[in-house]
Amino acid sequence: MPESPPLTLQELVTLGLPPDARVLAGKNSLQHPIGWIISASMDDLCARGSAGDFAFLLPPYANDDEAFWEQMAQCEIAGCAVIGDIPADMVRGAERVGAPLIALPRGTDLRRLERAALSLLLDRTTVMEQRAGNLYARLTVLSAENAGLEAMVALIGATTGKTVLLQDKRLALLAASFMPEDKARREFLENWARDAANLPEELRDRKRAANFSGAQRQAVGDSDERLVAPVVVKNVARGFLSLVAPAAALGAFDARMLERGASACALEMAKVKAVREVEKKMRGDFVDAILAGTLAGGEAARWISRDQFPNTGAYAALSLGWASGKSPTLRRLETIVSGELRGKGVRAYAHAREEEIIIFIALDPTRGIEPAQKLALRIQRLAASEFPDARLATGVGKIARELSALRESYREAQQARSIAARLAETAPLYFGDLNVYRLLFKLEDSPELAAFCHETLGALIEYDRAQKSNLLETLAAYFAHHGNLTQTAAALHVHRNSLHYRMARIGEIGKSDLDNSETRLALQLALRAYRILEGREEKRGG
Repeated sequence: MPESPPLTLQELVTLGLPPDARVLAGKNSLQHPIGWIISASMDDLCARGSAGDFAFLLPPYANDDEAFWEQMAQCEIAGCAVIGDIPADMVRGAERVGAPLIALPRGTDLRRLERAALSLLLDRTTVMEQRAGNLYARLTVLSAENAGLEAMVALIGATTGKTVLLQDKRLALLAASFMPEDKARREFLENWARDAANLPEELRDRKRAANFSGAQRQAVGDSDERLVAPVVVKNVARGFLSLVAPAAALGAFDARMLERGASACALEMAKVKAVREVEKKMRGDFVDAILAGTLAGGEAARWISRDQFPNTGAYAALSLGWASGKSPTLRRLETIVSGELRGKGVRAYAHAREEEIIIFIALDPTRGIEPAQKLALRIQRLAASEFPDARLATGVGKIARELSALRESYREAQQARSIAARLAETAPLYFGDLNVYRLLFKLEDSPELAAFCHETLGALIEYDRAQKSNLLETLAAYFAHHGNLTQTAAALHVHRNSLHYRMARIGEIGKSDLDNSETRLALQLALRAYRILEGREEKRGG
């Protein structure tokens, strides 16, 4: 069996010295091996010590003894530790010869520390397992006390002296602990870790990652490295735990501590998931009760009194569902919604039901429907970013002034979502804005609607098709910006003079007087009707 490599000074600092010991000089020599541990005064160190020894220096200490540091370098002493505050001259002397100098906290028992260091030197594996086991035990206590992942990650950072990152399965940061020297690079490290391309290939498949044993080592930037291990729950990687430090500072101890830390984080994440599942079922029961019309009056008041849903006196329903042929699973959408609601101060419940996600949101009565619309838009953009080839249809119902009225708001949201799907709309639709569309959809099979659309827009439609122009788009933008030419030009990314030309052509080709209110109304209705009829034809053709 091959011999284990010798103990390094870095491992001695990490495993054998008090957590608040500070390396003041010789940081570039911490990977040097240690042959033995001694205690000696500055006067007899070289007489008692040998090359590769590490020394606990006994007081008194000389402030600026150049001869001592020169002798220490000549004797090839691996490094030394001193109790208490160390004078600056002493630090400069150590730096001058590149000797590691470590400050120990006041009150340190050097004899006891020497025995512990010798035990580490003789049986590093046992000490390492003891320290790793102690960390795991302390982490499980934090979990039992519901201290949370932030506290657990902070403990891992304090124990290892390394920057720690905990990410979920989508690489979103759940918790972090940064060493002082890394705080200025926090944004860089977070962005680097969130980039899926930087995850080791062995860990990219979550099921395969669950079978990966040990920590993976990789470079971070020019001088740092990270150790990363999967956080495995039920045979699937639910996240990733990383230690980041200069390459020379990461050793076998860090890898072992990372593995035990990942195991403890897995237990905490499993517990959090179980709690969320209970909350999810409870919220689902609440949503189902609202939709079934069984939660009313006193029962709704009791639900609020149990703090299950905020009593704001203003609520709204949202309905979301995939509307394109090749769509991700509903579970994918549920994950996006959960991520947007969690920890962001949004007072809302979400529930997956059949082919849609239903959201009930509590509103500030003074702000109207705006927060619900903004939430819908954020989710829509996240879905488009993550699944660019899929299309999400989203509807927002009108404000309900009591919980039982959420049933009607949901019906409105569902209808708005249906219209959004039919129109291939890429933005959420609010039911309160859809009065005209609701009427037109009831008339979509009427020959009169098609005739009206052809009479009003036929010439422009034919011109756009023949010339491959965009006069209809220009007209729609003009109405969307209430006839404001400056805003319309900006929206179309054209010069104002170009817009003037287009508007003139619209009047000529369509024989339309845009100064006439009746003409403007007919054109706006025809544009909406054309959108409905065109979408129906495309669907039939597909």
